[in-house]
Order: sequence, then structure tokens, then C-alpha cells
Amino acid sequence: MKEQLDIVKLDCEERFGLSSANWCAAGKFSSLVLGVIFCALIYGTLSLLRIFYPEAVFIEMFFPNGEAERSWIPLLTVLLAMWALGMLMIKRSKLSAQRKAAKILSGIDNASCLNLQKELDDAEYITYLALRKTLQSQPADTPTGQLAETVAQRCSDLEQDSEISFMPISCFIWSVPVLGFIGTVLGLAKAVGNFGALTGADDKLNFNAVLPQVTSGLATAFETTLIALVLALILQIIASFQNQAEAEFLHNLKTSVLNDHLNDQKKSY
Repeated sequence: MKEQLDIVKLDCEERFGLSSANWCAAGKFSSLVLGVIFCALIYGTLSLLRIFYPEAVFIEMFFPNGEAERSWIPLLTVLLAMWALGMLMIKRSKLSAQRKAAKILSGIDNASCLNLQKELDDAEYITYLALRKTLQSQPADTPTGQLAETVAQRCSDLEQDSEISFMPISCFIWSVPVLGFIGTVLGLAKAVGNFGALTGADDKLNFNAVLPQVTSGLATAFETTLIALVLALILQIIASFQNQAEAEFLHNLKTSVLNDHLNDQKKSY
């Protein structure tokens, strides 16, 4: 059991030699590396599709420069979104590890719990052991209601850790559409600048030559907004599911730990 509960085997960051913040927080560096990998995979796939569909606007809108002279905003938007996605994937892996540990420890007696807390270097990382330790610190004659309040307070602290870990993700989700709006402003500024050239177009030939430059600037403005809003929507949905999953895990864990502790006390009488 000790080997199964080793933090190096449970935590995805510790597995690669990176320090883990707590049971649910994703490291900024590890998530950035994962985000860069995701971004590279996306642009690698788009580059291949670009070969087969060279005139597809949906593909071209992700790439800077080109005939439309697009900015680097779409690339930065995708990178920032993938960084946030990397955080969410790490959090999902950590939650899966906590569920695995709770399943292994389910029904364990208090004596075995104490031994594991002494043997494991990072016993506090495992939320099940952390809650059992809180209950074991209470006197044996503590009423059940008071034990329930104690474990509820400890779970409240864990919930606060979960909420804090979502702060950088929420910041990134908010920043993605902001980047899109910046791209919109740049595209509109370019289009407005080209409107000045239209006023100087004396004949129809010159007018037709300048008009595509105006429309391409407007198109770029709306493309960056589209990319940013779609990515922000996807991230928000994933983050909501992850937040709900962590809250449900702590709620179920609170009941499970209290029942295991009380059952062990009954056996000892």
C-alpha cells in the first residue's frame, strides 16, 4: 500500500521531478510546458491541413502575416489558451490521483492510518489521510456531531485551496478574449487607415485595388475575435466541469472519512 501511495507515483508533476504545490494546484512552469506542446500540436495539424487546403480561410486565420498581413495575436491567443488547458489537465490528473488514493484507503483502520502517516514523506498531500489525521487528533469520546463539524472545517480549507488554484485559470480565460479584442482593434485600425487610400482613388481601377485591403483588415478583426471567443468558451466549460468534480470529490470524501473513522471506533469498543 505504501508504494501505491507514493507521491512520485500519484502526482503527475512529481513524476517528472517537479515540485507539487498541493493536492489540486497546477504548477505554472509544468502547465506552460504542456501548453507549448498542445500549441505545437495544434499548429502542426493546421500546417498539414494548410498544405491540402491552401485557400481555407478557417486555417489561414491562425497564421500571422500572409497576403492578409495578419498579426501574431491568434498565435498568442492559442498559446495562452493552451497554457490554461495545461493547468486544467494537470488538475484533472491530480484529482484522479486523489480518487485512486481514497479508493485504496477506504475502510482502513486508525492504526494503519497512523502508520502510513509516519511512513509517507508527503502524507498531507493525500486528502484522505489529511482528514483522517484531523479526526484522530480528537479525543476518543468526542461526540459524532463535533467530529462532523471538525471534518467539515478541514474540508472547507481544502475547498479554499481548490478555489485558489482556479484563480490563474480564471485569469487566463478572461485574458483570452481580451487578446482577441486587441486583435480586433489592430484589424480595425488597419482597415480605417486604408479608408484614407480610398478617398484618394480617382478612378474605378484604383478604387478596386484598394478596396480588398480595407475588407481584409475588417476580416482580420473579426477572425481574431472569433478564435478568442471560441477558445474562451471551451475553456470555461472545461473549468466548470473540473470545479464541479473537485467539489463533489470533497463532499463524498468528507462522508467516507467520517464513516470509516466511526466504524473503526465501534470495532475498538
